[in-house]
Amino acid sequence: SGPCGPCSEIYYDRGEKYGCGKPDCHVGCDCDRFCEVWNIVFSQFNNDGKGNYTDLEHKNIDTGMGLERLAMVVQDADSLYSIDTNRALLDRVCTLSGKEYNHDALTDMSLRIIADHIKSCTFMISDGIMPSNEGRGYVLRRLLRRAARHGRKIDIEGKFMADLASTVIELCKDGYPELDEKKAMIFRVLSSEEDKFNRTIDQGLQILSDMEDEMNTKGEKVLGGEAAFKLYDTYGFPIDLTREILEEKGFGIDEEGFEKAMTAQREKAREDRKLHGTHSLTGRDDSVYDQIDPALTTAFVGYDTLTADSVITCLTTEDEIVEALTDGQKGTIITEETPFYGTMGGQQADTGVISTEKGEFRVEDTIHLQGGKVGHVGTMVSGMFSVGEKVTLTVDKENRALTARNHSATHLLHAALQEVLGSHVEQAGSLVNRDHLRFDFTHFEAMTAEELAKVEQLVNEKIAESIAVVTEVLPIEEARKTGAVAQFGEKYGAEVRVVEMGEFSKEFCGGTHVKNTGDIAFFHILSESGIAAGVRRIEALTSAGLMEYYRNTEKKLQEAASIAKAAPSELNNRILALQEEIKALNSENQKLKSQLANQSLGNAADEVQEIKGVKLIATAVKDVEMNELRNLGDELRTQIGEGVVVIASEKDGKVSLMAAATEEAMKKGAHAGNLIKAIAGLVGGGGGGRPNMAQAGGKNPAGIPQALEKAAEVLAEQIK
Repeated sequence: SGPCGPCSEIYYDRGEKYGCGKPDCHVGCDCDRFCEVWNIVFSQFNNDGKGNYTDLEHKNIDTGMGLERLAMVVQDADSLYSIDTNRALLDRVCTLSGKEYNHDALTDMSLRIIADHIKSCTFMISDGIMPSNEGRGYVLRRLLRRAARHGRKIDIEGKFMADLASTVIELCKDGYPELDEKKAMIFRVLSSEEDKFNRTIDQGLQILSDMEDEMNTKGEKVLGGEAAFKLYDTYGFPIDLTREILEEKGFGIDEEGFEKAMTAQREKAREDRKLHGTHSLTGRDDSVYDQIDPALTTAFVGYDTLTADSVITCLTTEDEIVEALTDGQKGTIITEETPFYGTMGGQQADTGVISTEKGEFRVEDTIHLQGGKVGHVGTMVSGMFSVGEKVTLTVDKENRALTARNHSATHLLHAALQEVLGSHVEQAGSLVNRDHLRFDFTHFEAMTAEELAKVEQLVNEKIAESIAVVTEVLPIEEARKTGAVAQFGEKYGAEVRVVEMGEFSKEFCGGTHVKNTGDIAFFHILSESGIAAGVRRIEALTSAGLMEYYRNTEKKLQEAASIAKAAPSELNNRILALQEEIKALNSENQKLKSQLANQSLGNAADEVQEIKGVKLIATAVKDVEMNELRNLGDELRTQIGEGVVVIASEKDGKVSLMAAATEEAMKKGAHAGNLIKAIAGLVGGGGGGRPNMAQAGGKNPAGIPQALEKAAEVLAEQIK
């Protein structure tokens, strides 16, 4: 659905030398003679998605050219890899590998794969994509690992990706200055990912080679899915890398088996997408929002006001576009203008109300929709709204103010991190709402307590200085010249909004902020942790959120002090005293348990049997736990000098068995572990252990007499 129209494709005839020589060679042939360099779409219709076309009010021509294809034509290069920029990169791969291009087909393929993949990965990382096991991050990881494997194939020694990325940046930085700006991060990500794979690639290749040998021995041609999954899970081999290696040698993969082994990970990925997706209304493949007139737009006026009057241009329920919303219905309202800020750039959405004299709609979320529309998602709490009606939009003042404080605090935090840790620190994500802030940043090790304290102190100093927060909209090139920091991975238009906090912080940012840093009041870091390779996360509080945290902490302190029967100021001393008291009571408790166990033992030493010259005590006690049972065993061993001790105890309907053998008894063949194993079944349990000590549990106290009786039989069989 949407704007569309007929298109034309422009091909360039590169001449017979690039052709296949067939008499019917023409445009569309598989050979390299005819190269498409340009495509033009004459957008004149709008498709409603159901096969119906209407004329566009504003017709246009959408044209796109293949830059590198045009360069290939102009330079008369034999392929895309031979144009000046790509050839320079290919030459660098040749230098690192000691290989020559156009001398061997398989080597040429590896050279091209490495050059192509490193160029792609350099641009991907500059766009903020990080290696991961899901989504576009996994695409990046697969490209990097395929390049690493082909580097091995053509004998490139050591790490090489950052070296090649440097060549890419030098060749492309004039047209893409962000590559040069982000090169330190690009090199770090490439080196870190290369290090990870280098630790497993050689072992993984050897394991795969062993699997190939095994298949050859068995006369098989397909690698099992479980084996392919092992390479993925243990050695980091993406399935397509394993497939490529096997196909080179005439093997295949049981991909169905691999997918079965991946089920758990895919389920997790689906849950992750649900967790991190946009609003539930936009999470479906076929969304009601796709049906909205693409010509509708919404102007944001919320930087200077929290209230605005505007006209409703569209209303939807959860599954269809409607002319009106009535009392109790959930839906979305789109207006010509709005003071509501939609979730974007880490800042969570405004909430509030949309009202008229006859109705009120509670805004629970604000979202950005395709084509510059802003959707106010919520519930019609009273009355009715209809399309074309004039309404008053009022943002929740407190929610906006608290969110703005946390957002402005992230800018101060960013600048403080760069000052304390270094200029390599860049924002890698954020979340700010009324309650707290979360800031992700690039750094390759955990922060120390001293570094965290310095950062927190620096932020609070800037808050105390009450620095005016100044915003200005500038052309992007002019904004860059001011030294303003662009957010990592973000895309910007011709004009950008710059948020400045004195000389301390200057960033591109479209979010809402305080007027003065003093409005933030105070700042406190709750935690710092790692969330991905080279990415750390700080969670912190400001103003009302921090005061609530302190109130809750003080309440818990008061409750703990009350339980401990001490004043809060004396709680530490009281806890130390209680610990000593508990320690003393535990010691006394153990003494009492030992006394009770000894009393339950009675005159067990008088029950000594002699089995083939080895003394045996097999006796039962009441209500003795396993720890004390072992102590009793040690005591009886001491009393009899040399021999074997077997003790059974019933407590709360459960049986504990232990057996112990002395050194001399073991020399004659006694084995406590085997003895326990032989008699445990009679008490409904199992167990075992070492030759000198073993234990077991059971659920049949009635079997104790029979188990003790059998102990003598088992020992007689053991004695040599």
